[in-house]
Amino acid sequence: MLLGSALVSMLSDDEPEIVASPSPSPSPTIACTPTWEALESPDPEDGGSLLLGITAVSADQAWAVGGAGDPVAPTSTLATRWNGFDWDVVDSPNAGAVANRFEAVDALSPDAAWAVGRSSNGVADLPLAAQWDGVAWSLLPLSPDLGEGALEGVGAFATDDVWVVGYVGDPAESAERVTALRWDGAIWEIAPVKPAVGGGRSALLAIAGSAADDVWAVGYRRNEALILHYDGRAWSRSAVEARGTLAGVVALAPDDAWAVGSLILHWDGETWSEVGTVRDGGTLSGIAAVSPTDVWAVGTRLSGDEGVPRPLVQRWDGERWALARGRTPGAVTLASVTAVADGTVLAAGYRDLRGARSTIVLEGSTCP
Repeated sequence: MLLGSALVSMLSDDEPEIVASPSPSPSPTIACTPTWEALESPDPEDGGSLLLGITAVSADQAWAVGGAGDPVAPTSTLATRWNGFDWDVVDSPNAGAVANRFEAVDALSPDAAWAVGRSSNGVADLPLAAQWDGVAWSLLPLSPDLGEGALEGVGAFATDDVWVVGYVGDPAESAERVTALRWDGAIWEIAPVKPAVGGGRSALLAIAGSAADDVWAVGYRRNEALILHYDGRAWSRSAVEARGTLAGVVALAPDDAWAVGSLILHWDGETWSEVGTVRDGGTLSGIAAVSPTDVWAVGTRLSGDEGVPRPLVQRWDGERWALARGRTPGAVTLASVTAVADGTVLAAGYRDLRGARSTIVLEGSTCP
C-alpha cells in the first residue's frame, strides 16, 4: 500500500490558494507473514482416516484423497470433494479385499479427475487407478504385466493424456523399480523409463509438468535423488548429485521448476541446483505454486524428545524460503499441497490425537 501526504500552502488573502503535491516519499515496508489454518474435514471412519493427495482446479473445486479404516493399512479408499465451503465424502471404488488407499490425485475440470494408489488382497500390494467422470469414480484396469507395486503420483494434461508413476516390486526386499504409465483415454501404456534410470532400487513418487512436452518425475535411486524429464518424445535422466529422496515436484515453465523432499532443488532451464533448505530437520512431501514468486511446500518435522510429527510449511517469495506459521493440536503429518492462480492454497494430511487418526486440511494465507 502506498502512503502519501499533501502539503497545503496558504498565501496572502488576495492570492489564490495553491495545493502542491510533492514527489512521493518511499513507501514504508509492510511485513507480510504467510500463515495457515485448519479447515474442518470429514472422517468417515472414526479413528482411522487419512488424506495423502490433494488437487484443485479452482477456489471452489478441489479433491483430497487417501484411505479410511485401519490407520496403518486403510481398508477402503477415501475421496472427498471441496465446494469452497465444505468437504464432502464421495463414494470411491476398491480393488483389494484387505487394503485400499489413494496416494495422489489430479484434476482437469469438475468432470475429469484421476486418483492412484495401491490395493491388497493380503499377499502383496498392487497398483490402483481410478477415474472421476463428473458422476462417479470407477476403477481403470491396469496391465497384469505390472505385477506387485504401487502408484504414487499422477499428472493430467488432457483427458487422453494422463501420466502416472510409482514402482513395481517389493520395497521390503529392496526390489522396487521405477514404473510410469500413460493413459490415452482408452488404455494404459507402460513407458520405457527404466533404461533412463539404470539398475538398483528406485521409485518415482511424484509427477508434474508445465506442458505435455515438459514433464518432470521425481523420486529416488538407491540413496540418491532421482529426476526424470519427458520432452514429448522420450524420458531422460537429469544430472543431480544429491543424496536423499524427492517426493514432490511442480513445473511453472520450461525454465522454472521445483523439486522437494529431503532437500529443495530448482530448475532454471539448464541445471538443477539446491536453493534454500528444508527447515527444522524436516522432510517436504509436496509442493505447489500460485505464481513464480508464490510457491508453497509442505511436509513434516519431528518435535520434542519423543519425535512427535508436526506440520512443516515453507513458502518461496521469489527471493527466499520462509516458514509459514499456524497452530494445530496433536501429531500432524502433511502429505500434499495444491494451489490455483487466485491465491488459493490447500494442504492435506492426517492428525494423530488420543490414539486416533483423522484427516486434516490446511488453508494457506498468501501474501500479495
